Amino acid sequence: MPAISVTDQNSVKFATHHAFGLRWHIPFEFPNFAPVNDACMADVVVELAELPAVAADPENQGRFSRISADGVIFKLEGVATFQVCGGRRVRVDPEAGGDMQMMKLILMGAVAAFVLHQRGRLPLHGSGVATPQGARLFVGHSGVGKSTSLAALVKRGYPMICDDLASICLDGDVAPRVFPGVPLFKLWADSARALGVATAVLPRVREQLDKFIVPAAAGYQVADSLPLHTIYQLEVHDRPEIAFEVLRNAAKFHALLDHTWQNLTLKRMGLHRIHFQQLVSLANRVRVVAIRRPREGAETGVAQLMERLEADFQA
Repeated sequence: MPAISVTDQNSVKFATHHAFGLRWHIPFEFPNFAPVNDACMADVVVELAELPAVAADPENQGRFSRISADGVIFKLEGVATFQVCGGRRVRVDPEAGGDMQMMKLILMGAVAAFVLHQRGRLPLHGSGVATPQGARLFVGHSGVGKSTSLAALVKRGYPMICDDLASICLDGDVAPRVFPGVPLFKLWADSARALGVATAVLPRVREQLDKFIVPAAAGYQVADSLPLHTIYQLEVHDRPEIAFEVLRNAAKFHALLDHTWQNLTLKRMGLHRIHFQQLVSLANRVRVVAIRRPREGAETGVAQLMERLEADFQA
């Protein structure tokens, strides 16, 4: 897909950033994205624009959205309305007095996931680190410990790849690759305490949440894509031990399907057949392991989980 010339925007206010394997032009301050020097061309242009009202969508769990093969438009009340077209243009209509911090988080999360789908990439709901064998991703539902596992491994010296959104490229017979995301991760207060992360000066994800935005230290994020080695599906159970299970066949496919960003919208976007082929290809080429950890005592179980993970890395 050809890049868009920034001169098309007739604006000098756009800054160029690099995230998820794409160059972004963004018309407002966004220090969390890594800057790049090639400011002439962009893969994705973000614009501020007035967008039409969006009605509640019964096919999308009542969210304010309109989804079709022509593009996606959705609204988050108290924040902004977003439109994503062709994987190339993003329009943002901020609400007056809206939550600017949350607008940026949505841009690097849900909006980026729609962009990736439209560009033929696979966005998984996962966090990841680099190991000598390649990228290791942690997928799972909210609250199972993806970001906590990432932060604990970064503390042990593993470079960060991404948090929450993993951009995966599947290109023919070449090994699947994961691109660096945004150099920050989000931690709940209890996880931060368990890892010794001071939160007093950190911004919150939302004012009313005990969840904090932690910037990755300089030099602790990879600069380029890596081959994908293993995907760990994190779960909780009511047993006292940590259990590892290598998934096979249909179980691998369903784990990947379950943790694809925006998977319920793909049919309406006309992308469900492509997505099916992506999941089959990835399931056939990547190791997938289910990790079940105790539901209770998650804070004290981080060290034990890290030991098991590092042993698996070296196996």
